[in-house]
Amino acid sequence: MRNTTLTSTIVLCALTLAGCAGGPEPVATAEPGVSAPATSPSPTASAATDVAPDVMLTEAAWTVVGPGAPRDESTGVVDWRLPEACAAGDPTGASAMRTVSQGSGEFEAPVGVQQVAVLADADAAVAEAERLTAALGTCTEGEPPTRYVAEPLAVGAQGLGLATDYYGASASGALDDAMGTYVAVTRRGNAVMLVGLDGGEGTVGSARTTVSGLAQQGWELLCPFDSAGC
Repeated sequence: MRNTTLTSTIVLCALTLAGCAGGPEPVATAEPGVSAPATSPSPTASAATDVAPDVMLTEAAWTVVGPGAPRDESTGVVDWRLPEACAAGDPTGASAMRTVSQGSGEFEAPVGVQQVAVLADADAAVAEAERLTAALGTCTEGEPPTRYVAEPLAVGAQGLGLATDYYGASASGALDDAMGTYVAVTRRGNAVMLVGLDGGEGTVGSARTTVSGLAQQGWELLCPFDSAGC
């Protein structure tokens, strides 16, 4: 204990004398057993401005449409792939967009659809997600007896799901048991993504489970659009 006190006193006196002599200020070093101060974090990376192929779900992810299903991939800003009665047009102000559809739709199998649109910044993406939420929240009835039901989706930011009940069975029964399909919309950073199943003869509950899982996988791939890093 005495040795530690004496050493500290000598170091303090030496630093004081150096300062009085007008010499350069000493550089502080960490004492034994004391962690050095943490360095400042590096600046956050800028968000991506284009939609590269590697941010899209892979062919292997679409097991629901069957192995070897045809895949079509295109770029260019186009309308969101929503039911006609719930159409919302194309993403407002999008600078880039990529659309993938997988499956032939034969034998009552669904076709998988994914779209990713990149906006100028996160604020613009928030506004686009809000626009989609408003459009789906006020979705009109389709050709009777088809019903559309919008609901929150716990995937990413501003997650929203839209169930299509083909025959209106959910008007008097459980939505999950109704024959139909499902589409999800979510956001990450300056990108908005849609994932869904187009057509098919399954239940809403089964389609929701599949689409929710694919939406989560897709959201994880949107890391380049998150300026805060991943």
